[in-house]
Amino acid sequence: MLGIGIFIAPPVVAEHVNSVGAFYALWVIGGTAALCGALSVAELGAMLPRGGGDYPYLRMAYGPGLAFAAGWLQLLAIFPGSLATMALGTARYQLPVLLGDLYEGPTRLLGFSGPDAAQICWAALIVLGLTAINHLGIALSGRVQLALTVVPITVLVVTSVVIIAGVGGASVSVTNTPALESGSDIAGGGWAGLALAYLPVYFAFAGWNAAIYVGAEIEQPARTLPRALLLGTLAVTLLYLLLCWGFLTVFSLPELATVGEAGTATAARTFGAIGRVLVTILILVAMLGAINGSVMTGSRIAMAMAEQGHAPAAAKHTHRVFGTPVVALWGQAAWTLVLLSWQGFEQLMNYTSSAMLITGCLTVSAVIVLRRRMPEQSRPYRVWGYPWPPILYVLSSAAVLTVSIVQWDPSVFLAVLWFAGALAVHRFLVH
Repeated sequence: MLGIGIFIAPPVVAEHVNSVGAFYALWVIGGTAALCGALSVAELGAMLPRGGGDYPYLRMAYGPGLAFAAGWLQLLAIFPGSLATMALGTARYQLPVLLGDLYEGPTRLLGFSGPDAAQICWAALIVLGLTAINHLGIALSGRVQLALTVVPITVLVVTSVVIIAGVGGASVSVTNTPALESGSDIAGGGWAGLALAYLPVYFAFAGWNAAIYVGAEIEQPARTLPRALLLGTLAVTLLYLLLCWGFLTVFSLPELATVGEAGTATAARTFGAIGRVLVTILILVAMLGAINGSVMTGSRIAMAMAEQGHAPAAAKHTHRVFGTPVVALWGQAAWTLVLLSWQGFEQLMNYTSSAMLITGCLTVSAVIVLRRRMPEQSRPYRVWGYPWPPILYVLSSAAVLTVSIVQWDPSVFLAVLWFAGALAVHRFLVH
């Protein structure tokens, strides 16, 4: 879950809201929605551990048509879109700080030109490199994932506490944070502004359901999956609120809206040049962990769909030595490269977030549908507070998606178009 979103989203949220209270409220809402979603899909994962994430549960709940459309939305938008967004954000904000003059090296070597050529080049190299690691087996990629996650999270927590405590090379005070004014508007753009602010928050929390994508490969899934989903989501929510507190300790709300990437900017103001480099390295490691997790889990979607005849049969091919879905892995990487050359960073984030809203609503709703359709099925874990967690998740996500569609954001519209097109393809061709 911890990825570029927590460093990119806060400035976007600050741009669309007029008060600190609204800023924090959006992060609390995002964390609550993610927790409601995690509570819900934990029941699915414990009930029937499967590979392929949402797809098998959508097929059981709604039949092959909606599962086909949601699966292809994940293949075309969610996972490659996440990979492209995180890799491009890393290449835009972290690598220039660390590489200096070497940053332009790949573009000179390959003869590329253009204002974003270096960003796209480095983003492509990140995606291809981590895909190669996943090609070599889930055990290796899992160990890489653990190292890339635990270390930066630990140090970022310590750094946030230090910043909030006012320790560092710069003078830092919580008085920089403007107070919530009585009667002030929560968003400059009304409900539309809040929806636009919520999309990057939703993107930042993306990944709360990732454990079910490798459910078939996890030991003791009935016990492990709920713990991973619930504790992981809660921990990340608390970490995000801590980081946001740190950002607003250093910057006022209007200042935060202009920094571009909050983590590096906060480190630069607080700790100076050396601290900026050290924190940037930590953020880079966290980004690589998030990208690696998406590479690992996303490839299992194509594999699961191919086993049902809903994707090319080659996608279910596994390496004879490593046992990994190599065709699905490299096909995912290829489409990610297409998206990198096609859309900018902000467009990719909106494109991916809106697709996640669609599939998230369907997957969480599947808990209610399967409770009715399969009442006798053994459920080692049941949703706490049922049916409120799935209902709250679906209502909040549907409201944001509706407002975003009404605004006619081209990236959001494209994700909806992919979903509708896949439904039509299944109805008139596959079915």
